[in-house]
Formats: sequence, C-alpha cells, structure tokens
Amino acid sequence: MQKEETRPDVVELGGNSSRFGQSRGLLFLFLLLIFSLFLIGGQDETEQQKVDKAYQCLTDKVSGKCSSLSAEEKAFSALATGDCKSDLTSDPKFKTDVKYTSQAVLALDGNSDGENWLISRNATPTELVWFLEIEANNASSCSIQYSGQSFTVNIDENKKLSSNAGNCLVLAQDNYWLRVSPSCYGTEFSVSCNQSFLTTFLFKKSTSSTIHVSENTSSAAAGGTTKEKVESSCFTQGGSGSSCNYESSLWAALALDFHGEDVSAYLPYLITLADENQRFLPDAFLYALTANTEFKVSLLSKQKSSQWWMESGDKFYDTALALYPLQSESPQEKTNAKTWLLNARDANGCWENNIRNTAFILASIWPKQTGGGGGGELPDCEDAGYYCTSTAACETGEGEILGEFDCPSLYKCCTTPAVIETCSETGGDICSSNQRCIGGTSVDASDLRTGETCCVGGSCDSGQEISDCELNSGICKTAECADSEQETAYSCNLAGDICCVQKTGGKSYWWLWVLLVLIILVVLGIIFRDRLRILWFRMKSGGKPKPGPGPRPPYAPQYFPGYQRPMIRVPERRILVPVQQPLRKPIAKIKSGAQKELDDVLKKLKEMGK
Repeated sequence: MQKEETRPDVVELGGNSSRFGQSRGLLFLFLLLIFSLFLIGGQDETEQQKVDKAYQCLTDKVSGKCSSLSAEEKAFSALATGDCKSDLTSDPKFKTDVKYTSQAVLALDGNSDGENWLISRNATPTELVWFLEIEANNASSCSIQYSGQSFTVNIDENKKLSSNAGNCLVLAQDNYWLRVSPSCYGTEFSVSCNQSFLTTFLFKKSTSSTIHVSENTSSAAAGGTTKEKVESSCFTQGGSGSSCNYESSLWAALALDFHGEDVSAYLPYLITLADENQRFLPDAFLYALTANTEFKVSLLSKQKSSQWWMESGDKFYDTALALYPLQSESPQEKTNAKTWLLNARDANGCWENNIRNTAFILASIWPKQTGGGGGGELPDCEDAGYYCTSTAACETGEGEILGEFDCPSLYKCCTTPAVIETCSETGGDICSSNQRCIGGTSVDASDLRTGETCCVGGSCDSGQEISDCELNSGICKTAECADSEQETAYSCNLAGDICCVQKTGGKSYWWLWVLLVLIILVVLGIIFRDRLRILWFRMKSGGKPKPGPGPRPPYAPQYFPGYQRPMIRVPERRILVPVQQPLRKPIAKIKSGAQKELDDVLKKLKEMGK
C-alpha cells in the first residue's frame, strides 16, 4: 500500500526532470549562441575593413552636401572619392587663390583654364642671388656674349677669373664666380673657351651663406660653346609686382608638374627657401618634383615618435602630406604611420571628424581613385607591363610617359622603372645584417644584398644590442607613451626608458558585451526561476528524491491533463498527555567517615582558640 502511495511522487519528479532537461538544453544553446556572438564581435577588423569604414564615413559627410563644404574640403573630397568635382570650378577661390586652384587642378585630373591661370601668376623671386661659374682644368681665355655684346674673361691656374663681363656679370666670391645682376635674369649667356670647360649656375638666398648648385651643367671641348640663362620663378597671390607665396608655389608646381609642365624654373626658389618654411613640409613636394633621395631622407627623418609628422601643428594633415609622394613605396616609416592612423580613427571611422584630413589621408595612403582623382576609365599601367612613377623619376630613368594608361594619384605611367641609386650615390653607408643604422634613416639602394641596409645621415653600429622592446615591435621612449600605445614590461637598452607598443585593433567594447550577457542571464534566471529551484534541489540531493516520508517540497508539483492524484491516507496523530510526577524530598548528603573526623578536629580547635 505504501508503494502505491509513493508511486505518483516518483512519476511527478520524473516528468519535471524531463522537462527541466529540455529547458536546460535550450538554455545551454542560447548561451552558446551569445558567447559565439561575443567572440565574433571581439575580433579585430582587418586593415581593409577599417579603410572601407573610413571611406563610408567620408561619403556620409560629403555626398549631397558639397555646397556646404569649405573650399579645401571639396578639393580633397574630390581627390579621394570623386565627389564634389562639379563644385570645384564654381567655387569663388577658383582662379583667384593659387593654392586652392592648384588642388582643384589635381583633383580634376587637369583643367586647362586653371593651369593657364596658374602660369599667369609667375613672378621672379627677389630673395635669390645667382652666380655663373666657368671652370677649366688649365689656364684659359673665354669669350662671353649676351645682348649683342662680347667680353673676354681669363681663367688662371688657380681657377680664378680675371675681370667682369659687362654690367650683367660682376666678379664675386673671391673672383671665382660671376654674379648675375637681377636685371639680367632671363638673359642668355653664350660662353666659349680655348680649353675644355664647363659652365653652370649657383644660387643662394641673399641672407644665407649656403650655396646650391644647379642640376643643369653644360660642358664643351676647346672652341665649343655653352649657353646659360637664369630661369627663376615663383607664384604670387596678387598681380604683377607682388611677392612670392611659398606654400602656394609648392602646390602650383606640383599641379603643373603632374600635368606635364616644365617646373625646373621654380625649383631654385623652392629649394633655397625650404629651411625657413618647414611648417609646409617642403621635402614632400621637392621629392615628388625631383625624385632626389636627399629630400626623401630628410622627409623620413622628420617623423615624430616613429608614427606621424607634425610641422604645421596638425599631425593628421602633415602625415597625409608626408606620405603623398610615397604612394608606390613602402618604407618602414610609412608602415608605422599606417598602423598609427588606423588606430587613431574615431568611432565613425573618420579622423577627428575632420572632412579635409580624412579625405587627404585616404587619397594619400589608401587611394581608390586613380589618375589624380580620375574615374579610372583607362587601362591599368602596371597590368600592361609598365611602371607607375613620378614625372621626375621617369625623366631620370630616360623613360617615356604614356598617357593612355592609368596610375594612382600623383604618378604617371612610364616605360622604364624608377632608377634606384646605389648606397654611395645617396650618401649613405651599407650596414651588414648584424648592424643597425644609428642616428640616420634606412633607404633602398640598388647595391644591397640580403640583410643589408643603406644608412643615410647616421652610422652603422654593431656594438649596441637590439633591446627586447625593439624585438617585440616596440619603441623605447624617455617620456610617456602616446594615446595609441600602451606601456609594456619589455626592457630597453637605456635605463629609465619605457617600452611603448602599439595597441592592437580599434576601440574595444568587450565590457558592453559582458554587460549584455549578464543582463540576459538575469532575465533567464527570472523566467526559469522555478526550474532553477528544481535544479538546485537536485544538486543538493545528489539528483535523487530523499527516501522515506519527509516534508513536502517547497514547490507545487504539476500534473499532465487528465491525471487524477491518488488519495493518500494521512495517519492519525496521537496526543500524549504529560503525567505529573510527585515532588520528592531533598536527600541529605551522607558524609564519609574521614570527612566526619576532620569536622570534629576543626570544631575542637575552634573551641580551644576561644
């Protein structure tokens, strides 16, 4: 009978166990799904995903809003994405502002009206002093002709000149050179000597002692003739008689050079005044215009914290400008800058929510549009077996520019690759695989073997070991790490230096995922609280019901439809009446014999003491 009464309890618990097992399985699958989403959301974005997000951010800010953008925002947005092109020529600054017009010409992939207007802004810089050098190995007699006049100048064994050559050419620099009068700039000088000789121009700033040598040098045998003419130009913002504007001249020369104009006349002015205009980062423009490694080395050496450039005070704009002429090159400085830039984006994918800087960074480092912002209708240059180089690099390599093929941004399609100089030609030293370039910049060179580097502006050092910090792609610094870096425990060679390593990935939202999972768990706990009580009860009881009669479980059992709960006989409770016991008299203590004798002795002593 007892077995029949306990059977429903067993069936009841078994049913709950089955249903709870199903719920526990569903809960496990749900938590597994949440955990999978957490892992997927925590994965770092790839470089391309980050770049795509930046382009999307720029498009959202620019598309359909060109009329509300500033002139520079429109120019660089057109350069990066092709948007706002139709608004460039209608801007009030077009053909009134040299810098903006130059940027618009670049973004439009050429504009004849803009180019012709830029050329009309030419002026002769008054800051430069020019010298004519005539050099021969032996004493010579030379004839100089210009403006229908002829003058004779002798060269002695010490290479000094004997006399002036009219009003245009006056002895200077201890009679080694002839100074050209500013009124004679643009005049052609014909030189002929009775010995083999060469002629060239030198120039300097009027307030500086630094002498620059023109890249154009002419030579002739005895009785031959060379022709020289001072060609020095700059760009002005105003009309005739206005002074040169250095930044505008940089942009105008870049735009005209890209579209095939000869810009050699602007280089002396741009080179001579570069030192006092470093805030415009002239090395970037000069390397694009000349392909001279000297300017590249100077440019790379100006990188700050091995991450960015900051000459004007805006490190995002300056970094984009510094890397603009390096679109087909990948020096380590560029790799470091790309890592920093990708980690420095804001939540939307742009850089500091700045349209101009975001567009310039994308156009400079991750260009999508080709041919200076063109549509890319032409076939790809490199796919056709040719080479994308700067105009200057193509000319240096004696190649031919092919206009029927397309290249990224500043580059032209050339029949020959860019000429890579030897390490000695760049003025550097070759460091072996166990040496490092200390205090200089490592550049490419044509004579390097595996493991070697060309160190320019520094020295090869094998005595200093590479620190643990550098081995782990870190940078040793004396001050605190940048916002995009984190301090690590890797050691540096110098005591007191700290090791800064780039933070990986973008901004982390792991805490948000953890909070979301906790909220879901709390909600699930509330929904399944009754079944969780069953689970807790089973865990405490080892998964089996307690044997024998006991208190009713704290939960109400549920039954399937149609089930009739059997009657359970409840045994009668017997009430026991307590019986009152009679009171007992206290039992006197029975003393032992030894205790009685001791008491008698103490009593007698007490009486004797009275």
